[in-house]
Amino acid sequence: MVPMTEASDIVGELWTAAQSAQADGYTMDACGVPSLILMERAALCVSREVAALVCNSPELERVLVLCGPGNNGGDGLAVARQLHGWGIAVAACLATAKRNKTAEAQLELCRIYGVEICEQLPEPAGPEVVIVDGLLGTGSRGAPRGAVAEALRWAEKCVGPKLAIDVPSGVVPDTGYVYEHAFRAGRTVTFKRSKSGLHVTPGRDFAGAVTVATIGLLRPPQQSQPPVRLIEPAFVAAISSREPAAHKGQRGHVGIVGGSAGTPGAAVLAGVAALRAGAGLATICSDDPEVARQLLATRPELMNVQQAVKPGVLAGASVLVVGPGLTSERAQQQLEGLYRDDPRPAVWDASALDFVPAGVADPRVLTPHPGEAARMLTRLSDGSWDSMRVQQNRLDAARQLAALTGAVVVLKGAGTVVAAGDRLWICVSGGPALATAGSGDCLAGLIGALLAAGCSPTDAACAGVHLHGLAGEIAEHARPGAVALDIANCIGQAMRDCDVHPRWPRLVRG
Repeated sequence: MVPMTEASDIVGELWTAAQSAQADGYTMDACGVPSLILMERAALCVSREVAALVCNSPELERVLVLCGPGNNGGDGLAVARQLHGWGIAVAACLATAKRNKTAEAQLELCRIYGVEICEQLPEPAGPEVVIVDGLLGTGSRGAPRGAVAEALRWAEKCVGPKLAIDVPSGVVPDTGYVYEHAFRAGRTVTFKRSKSGLHVTPGRDFAGAVTVATIGLLRPPQQSQPPVRLIEPAFVAAISSREPAAHKGQRGHVGIVGGSAGTPGAAVLAGVAALRAGAGLATICSDDPEVARQLLATRPELMNVQQAVKPGVLAGASVLVVGPGLTSERAQQQLEGLYRDDPRPAVWDASALDFVPAGVADPRVLTPHPGEAARMLTRLSDGSWDSMRVQQNRLDAARQLAALTGAVVVLKGAGTVVAAGDRLWICVSGGPALATAGSGDCLAGLIGALLAAGCSPTDAACAGVHLHGLAGEIAEHARPGAVALDIANCIGQAMRDCDVHPRWPRLVRG
């Protein structure tokens, strides 16, 4: 998946904390750029964001900058000095008495220029005060402690707008893991490249809107291209704007193996999503008469056949979607053989994931939620996994599962992760509307339709999760309390309007 522009390459590429530190060291040590120059450029980017917030909101009267002991605290002190110089009421709140040399130099400049310095935290601030988090940066390790933790508890009680410098304190930049009392920002200004932890759950809820500021950091020559990117809306739009086919046979035929007694609707939802996403035909293979009745009553566009589940099932289909609502034990007994021996591109979802073997390199897309991913990892690896372990490091879980299966893995959740080999992509779209029964069935059918249209498994997975998330947002906006069929019915609008997204980071040049 190729970035659409230079700007999208910058904001879509994600760095680890180690890569950020390597760029810092290379720029300063190898290239000779003074740290104070980099800090000044970084602070200017943050200060402009804060100033715009204050100037556009007359009710905001004051800014408090929380300053920690390291370079992030130095950034915060520089921000306080710049805002003071622009005539904005501001105070720098020192969280600790200890500082490194860079932060100490910034504190001295603040004193020279007459910036208000607070060495004790005031009463928790009201809605008229902006709080800027300059406590901990990407170099911090472990849970916030001591006076920094106390400052974070104080910030929790403040009710005004909040902005974080580089990463919100208490959010792990590589994984998105959130420590207790982490800073919850409405916007985060991060430097050179964004960080994965700002875009996966739960970290993305604490980062808010992300701005990427280029400040003159240089990539070390030995630093390889990072294997993690955001899914770019413009790329999805390019896929979604395919030339219309001449007839339904040219738009692909999605076969859905699913729908059993008690769960007939799952296969129907997958079929509706496939058609809404552009598939010319969709056929459900199910031995449950209730599926046929539901199709006749609600979705006559879908076809239904009764066949044994084995390689070659639904021979007319160019792509399979296996698993939605599939609870029949008789059918499940044939699933491993179907996975191994049927060469067609396929999406495997829901209960079918429990029968996926290791190491089959066919064109497969797997779509587990965290619980299903944990079961697969436990079954296919030597480790013991549960949902909590998956959620603590979603990137690592998805990468391991892709390595074990040889498939493209879609780890569902807020900030859905797509893994293909050692490459990872993170989805920026989606929201609470997706947390409803049947939403995952819609995603499986949508990805199936993209495979049927000729997309590679990786491209189909990346485009599918973005469109699915956007369809959920559209459905929730149109009708609060949206259900899965609403999401499926909004896929067409999502494909038309997918070229931009408010959660795609904004680029500023410092």
